[in-house]
Amino acid sequence: MTRFPRALPIAVLLILAACTPTADASPSAEPTGTPEPMPSATPEATPSSEDTEPPQASASSSPIEGEGGFTIASSTEADALYEDTFSCQNLDDGYEVEFPAEWNANAEIGDVPPCSWFAATEYETGAPGELPDEVAIEILVIEDDRVHDGDESERAEGMIGATQPAYRVVVTDGDETAYVYVVQLGPTLAEGPNLVARTTSEMGGDFDLNRAVLDRMIATMEFIGIIQ
Repeated sequence: MTRFPRALPIAVLLILAACTPTADASPSAEPTGTPEPMPSATPEATPSSEDTEPPQASASSSPIEGEGGFTIASSTEADALYEDTFSCQNLDDGYEVEFPAEWNANAEIGDVPPCSWFAATEYETGAPGELPDEVAIEILVIEDDRVHDGDESERAEGMIGATQPAYRVVVTDGDETAYVYVVQLGPTLAEGPNLVARTTSEMGGDFDLNRAVLDRMIATMEFIGIIQ
């Protein structure tokens, strides 16, 4: 299994979909009392006009130009998800990102900052420090360059949020494949801190769709405080 840094112990239950619409990107509220599973916050569809046409199937899987010089795989399903988005902030780590409104993002709970875990379904936390099985995408900040183990391939370099140097790799470690963005937040990658945004073949949902969603999340990422 690919080894990544883990968040500190967390509470028994994660409040889901604790986010705001894209137009109002304020942090999620902290849970109070005894938490119980909450329904997903799925907004009503808001087409731009009466004659809005549904997305058409892509004729090919040719890469498209993303933000900051990263090319990303075309995905009709991911594009459809991004027709309606929420945004969330992690003020501790200094970023804001948009994600599909049909998905869920975590609120701050214990030592886990908000806007760190993303999933297409609701989920509950398990043992402290363990990522719930349903989580499809994880974002975390580490203090050094110990990002991953395994064999790298498909490396690409670019910029995130118009200001931060970054690279993206596919990492293979045994039977697990990881798709990883590493964003330099400090003076150098070696010194840190670095932001890591990743999905793997062992995480929840469909790996190919998760990769496409992660690409689009990274294209919306903005940094709001602690840079260099």
